[in-house]
Amino acid sequence: MTTSFEIDVNFLSEDSLVLSLNTKKLDYIPDLSRFKKLKDLWCGNNRLTSLPTLPENLKYLYCSNNELTYLPNLPQNLTSLYCAWNQLTYLQNLPQKLMILNCRNNQLTCLPTLPQNLERLICSYNQLTYLPTLPLNLIELACNNNQFTCLPTLPQNLKDLDLKKNPINEIVNDNSLSQIKKNIQILYNFRYLYYYLKFKKQLRKWLWEKVREPKIQQIYHPNYLVENLRDEDDLDIFLNNWK
Repeated sequence: MTTSFEIDVNFLSEDSLVLSLNTKKLDYIPDLSRFKKLKDLWCGNNRLTSLPTLPENLKYLYCSNNELTYLPNLPQNLTSLYCAWNQLTYLQNLPQKLMILNCRNNQLTCLPTLPQNLERLICSYNQLTYLPTLPLNLIELACNNNQFTCLPTLPQNLKDLDLKKNPINEIVNDNSLSQIKKNIQILYNFRYLYYYLKFKKQLRKWLWEKVREPKIQQIYHPNYLVENLRDEDDLDIFLNNWK
């Protein structure tokens, strides 16, 4: 199974720009360090549990449909990463030049800081409860089938949004993307204001931002207000008992 693969690699020129290894029933990929000019690596639909050190000039990586539990350090020139349908539980720091990230159908519970150049983020079918700040250049966000009860402010450039099968979708669902953006912004502002007023006297700024806010956000969510506030309730009493 691997012998023919090794022979093929040995016959490839060191100046190869593309290496296509999709659907080869591979268990591993040997050292790729001699491919200094490699730009595209296709190794999807195999049995890989890990990847070798990736060439520093790599721009496109397709490793979907494997058994990966982690990724190696990603090259700084990488612009497209397709790692869907694996068993990833976390992602390391993403390259700043990254424009496309497709990590759907994994076991991710959080994402790292997103690069400012990112234009497309597909993170559906994971176990995410929140997203980091979204890049201004983002035009597509598919985050359906997660556990989001809140989202950060949506970029104005965003054109495609899929929120289905998330708790927050029941709150902000609308036919108009522009209205969804407004609804999320209202919830975001309310959440921020509530946290600030409730805790500003108790915590110093550095402690609030680095320690307490993430923990508090696990307890207090805007959807609680939407789901539980009735017309006959007194808003002041309701907020005072919101715990």
